[in-house]
Amino acid sequence: MARYLLAFASILALSACGEQTTQQVAGNPDLGVVERTLDAETGKTLFISKGCVLCHSVNGVGGKAAPAFDAPIGAPPIDPLDFAARMWLGAPAMIELQSVELGYSIFLTADEIADLSAFAGDVTVQKTLTIDEVPQNLRDGFLDEQFWEMEDWDAFLRRGQETEDGEELPVDQDGG
Repeated sequence: MARYLLAFASILALSACGEQTTQQVAGNPDLGVVERTLDAETGKTLFISKGCVLCHSVNGVGGKAAPAFDAPIGAPPIDPLDFAARMWLGAPAMIELQSVELGYSIFLTADEIADLSAFAGDVTVQKTLTIDEVPQNLRDGFLDEQFWEMEDWDAFLRRGQETEDGEELPVDQDGG
């Protein structure tokens, strides 16, 4: 089962990096990898318009329910596949919060994930984000409290569920 989930996650992550150009994979001429053009400014717009700002913050603007998107100064460039993989780990929590706070789950295309990853890694564009760019109805919806303790958050990310009393959930042999 874990192998199937890993394959699905790989397909999801590959879809986040895909349609501008195709390159052959070294050692396998039958396998092509698709690359995307990344746009941090578009990612900034999506961060607001898709509602990511309700739970995540950048430059001090946004909610505190989820990890901040602030790009560390001097950090290596963001890999869109790694970004998609991290989103995949947080998907159960994000879907739950989106359902409660928005009444629906946010849909992102591969291009949008790629652009959000560019924004997550661009300190210069992040510095331009101000509270005035966020519509008032979204500002009113900022989630200013953490919803999980760090121990519980780790279990949630690993298992897709909260523990009832903060106890560690066992991890089976397949890593699930």
